[in-house]
Amino acid sequence: MSQSDLSTPQFETDDTESVAGAAEPVNSPWKSALDLNADPRWQLAQRIVASRSFAKSALLSRFLLYVCEREITGRTGEISEHQIGVRVFGRRPGYSAGEDNIVRNYARQLRQRLQQYFQEEGKDEEIRVSIPRGKYVPLFASDHFSGWLGAPEHENDEEPVEPVPVPERLSAPLQPVLKRKRYLALLLLAAGLACLVWLTVRHFAYRIREQPDPLWAQLFDHNHETLIVPSDDGIVMIQNLTGHLVPLSEYIARDYLSLKSPYNIDAQNMKDLDAQRYTNVTDLNAVLRLARLPQADAVHSRVRYARELRMQDLKDANAILLGSSFSNPWAELFEKTLNFEFYYEPHPNASHIVNRHPQGAEPPIYENDATGPSHRTYAVIGLVPNLNNTGWVLLVEGLTMAGTQAAVDTLFNSSVMRPLLAQFRNGDGSFNPFEILIETRSFGSDSPQASIVATRVYRKHS
Repeated sequence: MSQSDLSTPQFETDDTESVAGAAEPVNSPWKSALDLNADPRWQLAQRIVASRSFAKSALLSRFLLYVCEREITGRTGEISEHQIGVRVFGRRPGYSAGEDNIVRNYARQLRQRLQQYFQEEGKDEEIRVSIPRGKYVPLFASDHFSGWLGAPEHENDEEPVEPVPVPERLSAPLQPVLKRKRYLALLLLAAGLACLVWLTVRHFAYRIREQPDPLWAQLFDHNHETLIVPSDDGIVMIQNLTGHLVPLSEYIARDYLSLKSPYNIDAQNMKDLDAQRYTNVTDLNAVLRLARLPQADAVHSRVRYARELRMQDLKDANAILLGSSFSNPWAELFEKTLNFEFYYEPHPNASHIVNRHPQGAEPPIYENDATGPSHRTYAVIGLVPNLNNTGWVLLVEGLTMAGTQAAVDTLFNSSVMRPLLAQFRNGDGSFNPFEILIETRSFGSDSPQASIVATRVYRKHS
């Protein structure tokens, strides 16, 4: 790579997710752009961001270039979580890093990608760069360049704590110098202990918050694309208006467009109903919560409307299907293999779940009563292999929107899910397929706290 291929990024003025401003030089009092481009450490950073591991992630590339440029030019004081959030991720200058953990999430991904690079494309590099855990100042290491590779000047990359000024009491008598020194020493000691306690508490709080959830780690693994598929409420309206249940085969072929409606809906309105992308607020909230998961990075996960899904997607990718076969016909591919099977009548709220193989005192049918006195409804969470048995499909199905909401809330309730998932996992940490049957009460599209009424776990076929 020639020096003409190297450039320095302008982080202060470019807050987008592209690196289009990378050709503008950084005005540094320590090194000119030419000096920076001639530095082997900067050349290494440029090779890394051009590699396969980084090419598809503009934000990770900007992150690496920003911290490397600041380290090489001696401005390690600008390498902090807050500065990175503002200059790399476009956050407002007054944003709270404690409430917005985007920098910490991307730092974890950056460490993983760097390790991957030096294990694969960069295995022959003479210089190595790493981002130590808990810090953001890059560490360069090489046996060939020991003359200029030194330890980072700052051991702590957190925001510096500004001392709080203590106003003088003008009316107080002068104290002996020795007592004043002791007082100041005790004050500094107390402040130091307070900072130590605060940092310790924050460290363990972050560790608890950042413990990986095994289910999300399985569904959002970096070896597969993960598709989040909300329900198609257009097909729900078409079925309710025509009185005809649309199976997956008709859904794929769009045969339902020829159906006649007793409500005198003409063909043009039917086509318009089919053309619009309708879904519901319950599914939108679920998509938002899933997209905010630390594991759901933008490179490997995306939202796909049900009508745009293809059979091949469910063979090769991981998927999260929101809604049962009535609102998301793709669920039909997997419902037939499960114990708790959904049955619908072509009008609202007339539905039930069949328990194919009741255990103990379990009833054979769980009937929906969403509009009746009990307001009872049901939902199922199911984890099954994808069609090629190479990944996973998570089914989040409700007889009603309130049922789907209860299933989503259960998925994000760690105190409920953690003991259940422990039962569904093997000794090596891998999952077996499972089903969770949920009962809740329905109030419109909302539901109060749900309860688990039955579970099933199966052995995965290899």
